[in-house]
Amino acid sequence: MAFDFTTLNDKDLEELVRDILSVELDIHFQSFKMGTDKGADLRYATNNSENEIIVQVKHYLDSGISKLKSDLKKTEAKKVIELNPNRYIFVTSLALTPKHKEDIKLIFSPYIISTNDVWGKSELNAFLRTNPDVVNVHFKLWLSSTNVLQRILNNGVKGRSNFYEDKIKDKIRLFVPNSTHVSAVNLLNKYNFVLITGAPGIGKSTLANMLTYQLLAEDFELLYVREITEAESSFIPNKKQVFLFDDFLGSITLDLNSSRNADSAIVQFIERIRGDKLKRLILTSRTTILNQAKVESDKISGGKVEISKYEIKFEDYKDLDKAKILYNHIYFSNLSDELKAVFFKDQFYWKVIKHSHYNPRIIEFFTDIERLQPGVDYAKEVMDFLDKPSMIWEKSFTKQISHNARLFLGTLYSLKGRYVTTENRIKDSLDARINYEVANHNYEKKNYVFANIIAELIGGFITKTITINDAYTRIEYNFLNPSIEDFLYEYFSSENIDEYFDILKASIDFDQFKRRITTKKDTSSKKIFFGGKNYTKLLKIFKEKMPYITDHFYNGDLNICFFCIKLFKWSDVSNIVIERMNNIQLSSLTWENREDLIEIMDYVSSNSLLDYFTLPLEEIFLNLAEGISSHFEIDALSKLLTRNESYSDFINSNRLQKSSFFSQFKELIDECWEREFDNFLSHSHNIHLITDKNDMIKLIDKRRELATNINLELQLPISSAIRTHKFDIDTAISNNLIALSEKETNIRSLETDNNTIDEPVAINRLFNSPDSDKFDVLPF
Repeated sequence: MAFDFTTLNDKDLEELVRDILSVELDIHFQSFKMGTDKGADLRYATNNSENEIIVQVKHYLDSGISKLKSDLKKTEAKKVIELNPNRYIFVTSLALTPKHKEDIKLIFSPYIISTNDVWGKSELNAFLRTNPDVVNVHFKLWLSSTNVLQRILNNGVKGRSNFYEDKIKDKIRLFVPNSTHVSAVNLLNKYNFVLITGAPGIGKSTLANMLTYQLLAEDFELLYVREITEAESSFIPNKKQVFLFDDFLGSITLDLNSSRNADSAIVQFIERIRGDKLKRLILTSRTTILNQAKVESDKISGGKVEISKYEIKFEDYKDLDKAKILYNHIYFSNLSDELKAVFFKDQFYWKVIKHSHYNPRIIEFFTDIERLQPGVDYAKEVMDFLDKPSMIWEKSFTKQISHNARLFLGTLYSLKGRYVTTENRIKDSLDARINYEVANHNYEKKNYVFANIIAELIGGFITKTITINDAYTRIEYNFLNPSIEDFLYEYFSSENIDEYFDILKASIDFDQFKRRITTKKDTSSKKIFFGGKNYTKLLKIFKEKMPYITDHFYNGDLNICFFCIKLFKWSDVSNIVIERMNNIQLSSLTWENREDLIEIMDYVSSNSLLDYFTLPLEEIFLNLAEGISSHFEIDALSKLLTRNESYSDFINSNRLQKSSFFSQFKELIDECWEREFDNFLSHSHNIHLITDKNDMIKLIDKRRELATNINLELQLPISSAIRTHKFDIDTAISNNLIALSEKETNIRSLETDNNTIDEPVAINRLFNSPDSDKFDVLPF
């Protein structure tokens, strides 16, 4: 185990040294901080001497040994003479050679008795290697130790280049544990599942990441989840896995009123996770979106799983938490010393901490020098961001980035949906967007546009992820966080909607129409609303673009029909839908193709429009049944029939006629059950907990009954796989016994006890400022 101490700020290092020396010397050291350090960070007092032992701690991570020795000679040596301690101990996180230690001893002679009282990185590491209890108390140290960090990296998403050591360390540096972390850990340990909710930017993703790192350190494998079907397909029994689903309702709310059963899939997966001690599920959601989802879905608001029971509401911070977050951001920022000092002058930090709009995301923003306006009074700029949080992205988007970068962000926003935005897709769409600007707005196209844009936006607006495995290498782009998408939604939804029309006029990808826009007022989703004259304009553009837009993942005719029924009045698009559906060519449907087709069929039947069509129902139902990859799709198909009597009657009529279509339909569903029935049985949410053979038999029989009912809804006899499939009960029970015999893995709470602290005093001590003094010098 080795440490480089780069995740610790100067106060963290002082606390660590206090604990180390208290154990090493078996005495209790007091913190000496109040105002400027006066040459002492820690003190041991006796009846005979207030300054029996004085300890000075210097980090100097970015300055190096030469700067350290220079400062010691110029300022610190004089302070030690005034203190006149009986013994002086000097500690730094820098690596020290024997010569360095001799030089430091000489600077502080005669107060440093020997070079044994000069500690550097080696001495600190030597102590920590044999005192793990001290390491465990200091969570930043523990998480960043070489062996723990290596486990985190090994268990992280394999092949993803954005999951790297520096990024993890950056998050550890800035994290401040608080009561929310305590509550989240308790729920995760008890139920294997936690939902973290709160306002945008309050720290949900940061908390989720820290919980994930702790689990990775316990040898859990990480799986990022974009939609719940990914989690289902990645679920491996008897293996430690943590599923992280950040902003999990961000896109799902768009489908809660559709036939996609997204809410059912989520609830079923949560049920599956709750009783499996080898699995963990961490969800985050903005409070407003969760509240909308609860209104739209009774499965999310109630049902078997009361989600609110597992919800952690990330609400207001204590003032001391706010102060620590601010201090960490200042300490580790790229701000100049002059700008950092602004927070310490006249206790300006209190204005930030007490501001009603205090938010970690805003703090992160104005402590990044790249995001600041040149020549602007810094204190005023900080307060402007706090007074008007919307300025965070507005100012950067409209004033600080290039026109090309704005075109890129608008294009990326239009493409974002259920699936990843790969480099080829964004490149092609951006090229079309720039060509449109050239043709219509006299725009001058430059060389190396794409590479320059990525270099400009990476880390500020977007992230780039490279995924490498045996089958492929994929580059994808995402927004840095959901608040950028929120901003762009507000930006395009206001007086800038004409810019989005330009995006649509330049579009070459169907997702640019499908994902981000609506013609219906809908509070449950953040889609750009096109009403009134904008509706007419949208319809015209869509009809013009329809022959030219391509589809990377789906059946084009299905997409066009789906888009038409979701966005436009039937009278405006009936000829398009009727013509395409009556002549539709279906083959090799993807999961989403099936979802779209089912929704179109639902729309046609429920709106009594079947007479307008000569729909090839036989072909449609055969394609819906062919190559089904999951029992969830069988269930979705059965629900289509139960909701629409016309389709149920169609199947039943063919059943009575013993038609060749019915035989093929039955055969396809039988084949699906043959492939999927074992998975269907295994998906019972508590099957992994059963160790009694009779109980297992009862559960299997119950699942057979459920599968039988699905077949009956499909107007089909019981498939042979349902009746005769031999589930390996003995092996399942044996695996369950092995899993249940394993030691429960619990992660620990990281919060320090702040309840008994006088917060104003503690905050002033943190910033080295006594209540009565004005302080304008950096303490580090």
